[in-house]
Amino acid sequence: MTEAARLPNQVVLRFFGGFIPWTIPDIQLARATDGNRLPGYRDNAEADAPSTPTFRYWPATATYITYNKTALWLHTLERQLGWPVLQRAMSTYFDRWKFRHPQPADFFAAVNDAAGRDETWFFDQVYRNSTVFDYGIQSFTSTRVRLPSTALGPGKPDATYEDGYRTTVVVQRLGEAIFPVDVVTTFRDGQRMSERWDGRDRRVIYTYERPSEARSVEVDPGRVLLLDVNYTNNSATLSPRAAAASLKWSLKWLVWLQELLLTYAFFT
Repeated sequence: MTEAARLPNQVVLRFFGGFIPWTIPDIQLARATDGNRLPGYRDNAEADAPSTPTFRYWPATATYITYNKTALWLHTLERQLGWPVLQRAMSTYFDRWKFRHPQPADFFAAVNDAAGRDETWFFDQVYRNSTVFDYGIQSFTSTRVRLPSTALGPGKPDATYEDGYRTTVVVQRLGEAIFPVDVVTTFRDGQRMSERWDGRDRRVIYTYERPSEARSVEVDPGRVLLLDVNYTNNSATLSPRAAAASLKWSLKWLVWLQELLLTYAFFT
């Protein structure tokens, strides 16, 4: 088996009519997020609900809603519940309805039974509705201030002040759909603060008073919610690395171009 075949989640370019492959290991891809599922759904997210009979929106958005959105919300369900639970749900669904004619509600019931809780709120949004999921960082600041010593750690004397940082994170819900998400703030000293937000309010504010300045914040860092239509607004940083990134990729593209020209020169 070739290296490219063993690494299907990497970008592979092919030259000379597809005869010569060129694998780019720095770019890792996932089928659910980097294939055609998310881009196709994103542009048609509000087209219609999957519960609508397909003939009503065929053929304009049938692929995006019937296939892409369904694949994304099933992946989201797996990441939310965990594979063992979803596997048990699929097995229960098969055992109950093999050689019969089940309806969507029958699958939903099997999931609820396997999960041990009611997931109707999720199915109402992803199957019976066309509302859009979109969470993002509205603002992110970390300001140097004088803080009470007791706020910076245990064992500090009372009534004294030290230099510290007040970090404020404002996360907003831009879409109408609701999903619980994690909000993780990382500080320069390596510490991380993780919050679990039910995602219901239009925005939530988290404030931290710490001796270290904040470095970055991210909504849904585990990327559980694959239906989020704009993942670029899910994170913010106070330490941009544009220069380092541009230097790295410029050097790599220069090497790739050099190798490509050498390859062409060999055949000419």
